[in-house]
Amino acid sequence: MIEPHPASGSPSGPPSGFQQMTTLLQVIADGQAQLAEAQQDLRGMVARIITAIEAQAPPAPPAATPAPEKPRIATYAEMYGPIVPDPEPRWTPRAVPRRRGWQRWFVREEQG
Repeated sequence: MIEPHPASGSPSGPPSGFQQMTTLLQVIADGQAQLAEAQQDLRGMVARIITAIEAQAPPAPPAATPAPEKPRIATYAEMYGPIVPDPEPRWTPRAVPRRRGWQRWFVREEQG
């Protein structure tokens, strides 16, 4: 005789484990509902605590007075007088001598 597979249930009733799964899902749903209620209660309590702390806080300080202006820094001309242009040079530089010898070396062919 062939035995039925354990996973297969009777055709008329729910499969085995279905009732246990339904019960587990119901317990999870009830737990989530309780968590949602507790979260709402906590939010209300936190809001009341914040309101109480704000009521006990000292009043806000008056608006701060603006900082005094910093003194302006004097320029060089204000401290020491006008800037004089560079004086004339005491001597004029001579022109750099030109070098012409390298061209002959570059073009010259080797002898010998």
